[in-house]
Amino acid sequence: MKAKIQLSVRALVEYAHRGGDIESGFRTAAALTEGTKAHQRVQKGYGEGDEREVYVSKEIVMDDLLFVVDGRCDGLLAEDGEVVVDEIKSTSGRLPEGEAETYPVHWAQARCYAAIIAGDRGLAAVTVQLTYVQVQSEGERRFRQRWTREELARFLDEMLRAYYASALQQAEHAEARDASVKALPFPFEAYRSGQRKLAGAVYQSIADGHKLFAKAPTGIGKTMSTIFPAVKAIGEGVLQRVLYLTAKTSARVAAESAFALLREKGLRLQSVTLTAKEKICFQEEVRCGKEHCPFADGYYDRINEALLDLRGNETLITREVVEAYARKHRVCPFEFSLDAAYGADAIIGDYNHAFDPRVNLKRMFDEQKRRTAVLVDEAHNLVDRARDMYSAELFKSAFLDVQRATKGALPGVHRAAKAVNEHLLAQRKRIGERQREAVAELPEALVALAEAFVAEAERALAGQGGA
Repeated sequence: MKAKIQLSVRALVEYAHRGGDIESGFRTAAALTEGTKAHQRVQKGYGEGDEREVYVSKEIVMDDLLFVVDGRCDGLLAEDGEVVVDEIKSTSGRLPEGEAETYPVHWAQARCYAAIIAGDRGLAAVTVQLTYVQVQSEGERRFRQRWTREELARFLDEMLRAYYASALQQAEHAEARDASVKALPFPFEAYRSGQRKLAGAVYQSIADGHKLFAKAPTGIGKTMSTIFPAVKAIGEGVLQRVLYLTAKTSARVAAESAFALLREKGLRLQSVTLTAKEKICFQEEVRCGKEHCPFADGYYDRINEALLDLRGNETLITREVVEAYARKHRVCPFEFSLDAAYGADAIIGDYNHAFDPRVNLKRMFDEQKRRTAVLVDEAHNLVDRARDMYSAELFKSAFLDVQRATKGALPGVHRAAKAVNEHLLAQRKRIGERQREAVAELPEALVALAEAFVAEAERALAGQGGA
């Protein structure tokens, strides 16, 4: 029986086109909701015979692996008996002027959908359309290319060949991991008082898909009591990944020690510890552009080989291990740890990796969150942290600085920053000697001005190649 690899079109394309993220050039969209609205607006214009949000899936046997590639196509348009695959991309930046300004990774994603559809429906050829939408102006621009079924099949085959080495390593690791989990004993001679009950409750909650809030006394061994049953669930196919979240470095060390102890007992499971960018950066100053950092320059040319090397030789991937391999392959240690984490069985990190809307592991959660168990250490600390994560601050001084810096250079940004600055100045004068004011209502006027500033800033960044 061949090993089965479940793979989304998005993950396949991003791997084969390293450095060409599916949203490349479009990370400046004002918000995910704006992008969704843009997609829906385009789809509302479809004809009666057109299809939207079409799920596609295909099984492909390649040597020792069975790939199951799936995804969701934005639209299938019926035109004079022909099928057009429509892939919609939204941006708050400038729309491409011509086909030369479109993104290869976008064509690759649409071609993968077209390859699956052509095979399923027996189509001799398929037209692929990229629809770019500007979220503020609602302007649209479309580009088309046409390929035969044979050309599309070859393209999908080439994409899978590029991914094959990583997939084979993944399959071999999963087989060794599951076998080791089945034979894995509890790492201590006996359970402490209450420890078996807690471990059983954790496993049952994972199996049933329920939440569990546990209060246990110090010394019961909570770390192992939660990690051990989660590991067992992975080996039995109940779970795909464990995310162990903490608020303190000491707790992260305790989790690493638990995985290390299980490894001594025979466990073959890959865990990755995530470290804040400011702490793990090799440079004296965190400046991530390739012109400033040799570890960023050419990152995507070296990352696949670095990951194969790391995953082929390490299971307990701590900060020290990440740094060693990052130096060996000359890649950014922070981005390297994130790429390693997306393929790991367990991730050890901070609360924000799951809960902070700005920095959470979005790619993993989009595709795999239903089979990921989140173990939150000392969850009472999450209340204060959540207040920070979901709170925002605006400083008048920052808008004044932007206003001055963009005068004469970026008129739109200058005007928008000036408007926010003047509004905050007026509020300060109105409050006067009280110096502070708390209101229950959302400051609608300020929100509107801030959103206008964001839109202008994003347009400027996109126009200058910023991301």
